[in-house]
Amino acid sequence: MGIDRALFPEHNDKKLYGIIAAVDMSEMLKKRVLEAGFYVARIQDETFSLESPSGFQAKCF
Repeated sequence: MGIDRALFPEHNDKKLYGIIAAVDMSEMLKKRVLEAGFYVARIQDETFSLESPSGFQAKCF
């Protein structure tokens, strides 16, 4: 299944990456999300973090 980019055709030449944002996420779920190639964005105690551990390879759609 491809991504329909008809809404913003001026961005057709750009890469598209996925990100999952959560306030609370178990370590098991975080591991599965990263293994699937999505970035993990979290906020805890009013602090934002974007997790991409060493060796992480984001999936390009």
